[in-house]
Amino acid sequence: MYFDAHVHSAASPDSEADPIEVIAALKSKGLGVTFTEHVDFVTPITGRDMTATDVPKTKWGVDFICDLDMYPAGYRHLRSDTALLGLEIGLTAAYLELNTQVAGNDYDFILGSIHYVDGVDLYYDAPKMEPESFLRRYLTYAMEMVEISGFFDSFSHIDYITRYDERIDSIFYYNNCPKEFDALLKALADRDLAIEINTARFGHEIAVRQLLPIYKRFGELGGKYVTIGSDAHDLAGLGRHHGKAVDMATQAGLTPVYFKERKRFTCM
Repeated sequence: MYFDAHVHSAASPDSEADPIEVIAALKSKGLGVTFTEHVDFVTPITGRDMTATDVPKTKWGVDFICDLDMYPAGYRHLRSDTALLGLEIGLTAAYLELNTQVAGNDYDFILGSIHYVDGVDLYYDAPKMEPESFLRRYLTYAMEMVEISGFFDSFSHIDYITRYDERIDSIFYYNNCPKEFDALLKALADRDLAIEINTARFGHEIAVRQLLPIYKRFGELGGKYVTIGSDAHDLAGLGRHHGKAVDMATQAGLTPVYFKERKRFTCM
């Protein structure tokens, strides 16, 4: 079975989607679902008990994390072979121990994401560097985080940096930064990690032209696996462009997989 393995619901601070409706909507499309609720720690860790079994619960604008009263405990009755529970964890050096602790709890799947680079929020803050320099730093930073973060299964939305800066979008091509792309892709391949085909931008033809050479290069460097995710935050986005993503994986020679109880399975 194929899964939409990047889905946010009402447990995340930026979604109101009912998880029961999410499951039903994807079932109607012939897809399973992996919920990947947000965990991005951004406030200072001073005074936090790093050995505690729980983690701080704060609202959007401080730590950008899912409602840990609701998730995953409130979703466990929904868990099945086709409805899995995961997290999307922001990869940062400052919160490595805390992120590792959170990821070690009872989840099926952990996505590793880059939403911040050297303290710059890629959603809100336009980088002060010129675009090519910042793209190079983004890729290098991502590689550094992959090298130190041993707790995730698939690397999410490599093209996230393009979403909110048109200057970056216009230059996001493998040939513009081959050394930096190779370092990141090889770090993933060497660790036998998957890379996500994120379909959030697949409505724009430029995204396919940008991404296919990157995934092909991942395969050339020894990468084998992809997860496929819509990054949906509402019902309308669920499973979007899934067929395109499967075709892209085939063209790149990569195998679509999903994770259950942190074990990798081939999509059938």
